[in-house]
This record gives sequence, C-alpha cells and structure tokens, in this order.
Amino acid sequence: MRKLPKIINREEFEQLLKAVPKVKRINPKTKKQYQLAMLLGFEAGMRISEIVGFNDVVPPLSPEQITEGSIKIVSGKGQKDRIVPRPKRLNEEAIKMLPLKIKRRALQHFIKMLGMKILNKEISFHTLRHGFGSHLAGNGMPLHMVQQLMGHSRLDTTGIYLHANPKEALEKAGELF
Repeated sequence: MRKLPKIINREEFEQLLKAVPKVKRINPKTKKQYQLAMLLGFEAGMRISEIVGFNDVVPPLSPEQITEGSIKIVSGKGQKDRIVPRPKRLNEEAIKMLPLKIKRRALQHFIKMLGMKILNKEISFHTLRHGFGSHLAGNGMPLHMVQQLMGHSRLDTTGIYLHANPKEALEKAGELF
C-alpha cells in the first residue's frame, strides 16, 4: 500500500501565507518571493524545481510562460511539459518578480520552519503541491483531469489524492449507510 502524502488544506495554506510578512530576520523582498513561490505551489500545483529551476536541467519560471489564464510548465521530470491554471492572485506585480532569485534549499527550510511554527506540522514545499491535488480531487474534479494538471504519467499516482483525507472519507461513507 502506498503511503499517503502529507497535505494541507486551503485554510492552513492561507494561515501560512498570512504569516510570511511577520517572520523576522528575512528581508521584505525575499518574503515576497517566498509568498509567490508558495502561491504557485499550492494554487498551480507546481514543483519547487519548476518555480526556481534546477541546475541546468529545468529553467526557472519566467514571465513568458504565463498567459491570461494559464502557466506553461517546462518540466525536467520526464521532460514532459504541461499547462496549469494561473492563480487568480498572480498579478502583474508578481509576474515582474520572475524569475525568482531564491535558493531551493532556503525555500525548503523556510517552508519547514513555517509549517512547524504556524501549523505545528512537519511539511515540505511538496506538501503545497499535494494540497493542490487533494483540493482538486476533494472538490469533485475528475481524476484524469487532476492527473493532467499534476503532470502524472500514471493514474494510480494521482489516485493517492482520493485517499488523502481518510477522516472525511469515513464520514462520507457513514452518511451513505
């Protein structure tokens, strides 16, 4: 049996996002970049490497990849490009910040620290992406569409998002019988 992913819901994500400006000892410009990266992870389902780049394999996200309603992802994972929804909060000011000038390790460390401090949960940047997939599946989006947005080659990989909230699944099953 596959291990269930760690996820956060929309309310928890909003708590994290709101807490970023209050973090001490990080300059305001970096905080804005962290918030933008978090928004792209949770509301577009992007991987950290698709946002900040990875070595010479994956280029960082650039303004040219963004259209009115979508973002074209150039993925290093399996060399598969995909289209994801553009978050409504991704405004022109945010787009001008691209490409982000933050290090992936610093971003990972920041998210881990923020998760413990604000949610008392051990999370990683990838948890934001899992939250995106879980939110879509949990709100009735057909699994094959979630698969397409997540960039998964196998439907069973996407299927984990159907089981990401066992408490809710038990409640709904109880209502049916």
